[in-house]
Amino acid sequence: MKKKNNIADLLGNTSFRSWLKKEKGADNARWEAWQKESTENEQLLSDISMMEKGIPFKKQKVDKTAMKAGWDKLAQQLEEQNTVKTTANRQIQPRRNWLKIAASIAILAIAAFGMHTYLNQAALIEYHTNFAEHQKITLPEGTEVTLGANSHLSYFDNFVTSTNRKVVLDGEAYFKVAKQPTGTQFIVKTKDIEVQVVGTAFNVNTHRAASIISLTEGKVNLAKEGYQNQALIAGQTAQFNTQTNQFDLLANRTDYWSTWRFQKWSFGDSTPMKEVIQRIEETFGLEIHLEDAAILDKEASGDVEIDNQKVLFESLSYLLDVDFQINGTELIIKNKE
Repeated sequence: MKKKNNIADLLGNTSFRSWLKKEKGADNARWEAWQKESTENEQLLSDISMMEKGIPFKKQKVDKTAMKAGWDKLAQQLEEQNTVKTTANRQIQPRRNWLKIAASIAILAIAAFGMHTYLNQAALIEYHTNFAEHQKITLPEGTEVTLGANSHLSYFDNFVTSTNRKVVLDGEAYFKVAKQPTGTQFIVKTKDIEVQVVGTAFNVNTHRAASIISLTEGKVNLAKEGYQNQALIAGQTAQFNTQTNQFDLLANRTDYWSTWRFQKWSFGDSTPMKEVIQRIEETFGLEIHLEDAAILDKEASGDVEIDNQKVLFESLSYLLDVDFQINGTELIIKNKE
């Protein structure tokens, strides 16, 4: 598992393909561990899953000089095949020549079809953000996306012409989906679920073990393979619970999960310290060190600005009655003296 895999390696691996197809006896533990090793592995798995469903992966450039040389070589072979080599074979040679020509024409037809498919594969469009960075994106059909910190969004450039307009998200993003034409579905695919919508606004966070979807407007359908779908209405937040094998639904948490795009966190009346720490780690990439475990018993309330780390930690210090100290990539949290 130390070797860096690519799509060709993985598709050529019998064990991986058995796991991908959920066959009995597949080496599940090995590949599930590999999947969780990095976001790069998650993206590879997503791309391969799309390819398995017949969705093209990546446009590639074709060497026109090499292509012309190939056609010239085939033409030369056809010409040679039409030459009668001996008078003794004159009666049967025409038939043989035509068989060779027919075979060559078939090869040309197959090559032309393959070349057409090769040249018309869709290109993958990708967006990345760093820690503490947001990016606003407008998709080709008008959907507005605010991509959160340390996140990745991708889709194919045939997005508009597809009846299933799918984007893949790793990280966090807020979507304000444009109204889709009749018969067209907009889908946000994460590592564990699909969010299926028509026209609505919602936040998706995939930083946790299970994706979190918080709906501010409209209605969506949450689909997880092997489980019953879950409808979500405005004002609800959902996360799949592996203990109960169903979605947990929470009310009155949409502000917390969506106001980050306005450079603030809305804690409401009460947000546990553990959740505050989790958001700091996801957004700023800092490693948290607590000098006193009792700090986890604290709760935050109200709103804090997050566009400036210094101001953020001063505000949290006031709200939580603790001190914050940054040491490189480490954030030390301790009780005030």
